[in-house]
Amino acid sequence: MNARGRFSKGQMAVLFTLVLPVLLGAMCLGTDFSIIYFNWAMVQKAADAAALAGASQLSGEVGSASTLQPAVVNYVNGFACLNGIDDTNNTYAAVCSPGAARAGYLDQIAFTNVTDTTVQVGIKRSVPYFFGKMIGLQEASVAAQATAAIVPTGGAPLFPVGLQCQGSSGKCDQAHLFGALGNGVTFGSKFVLNDANNNMQSSGGAPGNWGWLDIGQGQGASGLGTALAGGLSGTLTFGETINTSPGIGKGNAQPAQKGLDKRLSSCDLSHGDPCTNGGNTTGISCSDPCMISVPVVDFTNCKGNCSRAIEGFALMYLEQGSTTSAINACFLKSTNCTTQGNAGAPNLGSLAPPVLIN
Repeated sequence: MNARGRFSKGQMAVLFTLVLPVLLGAMCLGTDFSIIYFNWAMVQKAADAAALAGASQLSGEVGSASTLQPAVVNYVNGFACLNGIDDTNNTYAAVCSPGAARAGYLDQIAFTNVTDTTVQVGIKRSVPYFFGKMIGLQEASVAAQATAAIVPTGGAPLFPVGLQCQGSSGKCDQAHLFGALGNGVTFGSKFVLNDANNNMQSSGGAPGNWGWLDIGQGQGASGLGTALAGGLSGTLTFGETINTSPGIGKGNAQPAQKGLDKRLSSCDLSHGDPCTNGGNTTGISCSDPCMISVPVVDFTNCKGNCSRAIEGFALMYLEQGSTTSAINACFLKSTNCTTQGNAGAPNLGSLAPPVLIN
């Protein structure tokens, strides 16, 4: 019995001696693989951030990619750098100052592809093995790519004004905003809504309609004033049917004008007037009551109360001194404030923030 016990103990010692190197090797390689996976996750995070940052510089206008590419690439490189990528072949003007590269690690922003509406970024990193070098492994390559896109706004807070758009084949675009007048959209340029030149009735052939929409406020001047002052709770969406709110006279009533005056008095003017600086939205807060995303509809042949489909959203900035019979504003381009996008909507300046699509 004692002999058998001593023999069993000897077998276990031999078996343990044989298995131990294998276990240690597996643990060491597992450590290396964990480090490699961690670095892949970091590279993927950097690619996502870089693509989103680059897409924030897009305007979505047809043919704009080549013009905007330098700004896009600068943001891609900069935000990749901010997320730990140190590619010595790229510059990071004003966005990020890369630190000292880690020994053995080599980063590369492999490509940045820019279209009018998308940015695709690919990043590679060489990760050195630590324990793997004992069996001849020197380094592993990890790679990640991300694609971010901007799309026109598909939803916006409620506001009781609609812009006329009489597009060809029933589709609204920048060239057909304001319908038969053919004025189109010039971003950053001032216009007066519903004056003698841009009157909804004359341009759209909609007798009795001044461009007011019923977003739930009802048909009276008091409700219109409430909606103009602070909007109403809820969201309008692309393709949704909305009713007009006929009655030119109620817009001139005191409750309506008081509501508009209340909105205008709460606007933040510290950033300057975007309507006099080419539509520059730098410094404008998304909560600024003067920056509004307005539904676009076709008022043509609408007599009195009509139902119309929302064909898109145009971003406007209200000017001080506006009245309910002559709203002064300018069109803006921005991707900062709206959150609901729809790829089927026309680009009328109001764009949803970039989203990852791959």
